[in-house]
Amino acid sequence: MMKKIYLFLIPSFLTVLIMSPFCSFIWNKNAAKGTVPNYPTVNTVKVTNVQNENSREIDRYLQQIHFNGVVLVRKNEENIINKGYGYRDIQNQLQNTPNTYYPVGSISKFFVSTLLMQLKEKGKISFNDPISKYIPEFPNGSKLTLFHLISHTSGIRRQKELFNPISSTNLIKEIVKSNAHYKPVNKWDYNDTNYVLLAYVIEKVTGIPYGEYIKTHIFNKANMTEIGQGNDFYKKGNHALGYLLIQSKNAPKQLRIPNFNHLLGCGDIYATVSGLQKMDEALISNKLILSKSFTQFIKPYQNHYAYGIYNKGKYLYNHGVVPGINCMNVFDPVSKTYVIVFSNSQKVKPNTFKIAMKLFKLVNKMS
Repeated sequence: MMKKIYLFLIPSFLTVLIMSPFCSFIWNKNAAKGTVPNYPTVNTVKVTNVQNENSREIDRYLQQIHFNGVVLVRKNEENIINKGYGYRDIQNQLQNTPNTYYPVGSISKFFVSTLLMQLKEKGKISFNDPISKYIPEFPNGSKLTLFHLISHTSGIRRQKELFNPISSTNLIKEIVKSNAHYKPVNKWDYNDTNYVLLAYVIEKVTGIPYGEYIKTHIFNKANMTEIGQGNDFYKKGNHALGYLLIQSKNAPKQLRIPNFNHLLGCGDIYATVSGLQKMDEALISNKLILSKSFTQFIKPYQNHYAYGIYNKGKYLYNHGVVPGINCMNVFDPVSKTYVIVFSNSQKVKPNTFKIAMKLFKLVNKMS
């Protein structure tokens, strides 16, 4: 009887050995096609990879606060998380993804200061130049320098950001007109109009429209493909719509963004989270400006503000808001940490600064 059993088992065993590679081939072929059966996930393996743990902790946190937007956290040249949450278009139930374009608001300012630093390196401008050198008709312009504008210490009047198209020349005429009685103050006063004037200075010095110049000297120079300037934002099929507050019992109220012509230099850049991260990295790695220029670029003057960016010692950051959109950009040149938070809920709770700092501290193990 035992002999018969052995005679039966031996051929079966040989069959298994022969068929195993073939079965493995069939499994791998099906896996490539995405036809592997969906078995229940069993969490029996303990996660030891620090980045994996951080990724899961970040994801849990963002879901707990019902975050709506896109987040990128990157360190040591690897993404810890790059993920969209909620909807870029609530009415049509279109989801946020890492490829969703957002207008970054005032984060646009450090693009202007980067271009000005490039022009300074070429000897074409000085930050001590008076605005009268470029806009002779500006009232009392001999006492207003480019540095006053960069550092938000000019004291000029704010210009309303409207919805009608306008040329940069006519926009400057409106600013000059509203500052008919201008007197310098050299006191900190954050004001978008400072950077509108600076963007126009770039046009005057180069003889090239700002949108064309930034494409050549920043986007193309640093190989940034997921970024753009101006009203072309609306040509992007996967752009985000802005809302007042999404985390609410009431229906979210969609808000209208001013015409990007009025946001020249102060809020006219749009990007994906990866596109903006490439700008941060290009600055740190001196692809856009020299190392000695970068040292000047991040040196704070008043209220921790440097050249279109805040310097808090352990990190640099800038923040941008347009109606319905709230963006935060934090990076550290030393640890090569980048935290970018885009939300299309303007009054997101907690705010994007608190969210970004929580994530920055988490990946750097700071208290």
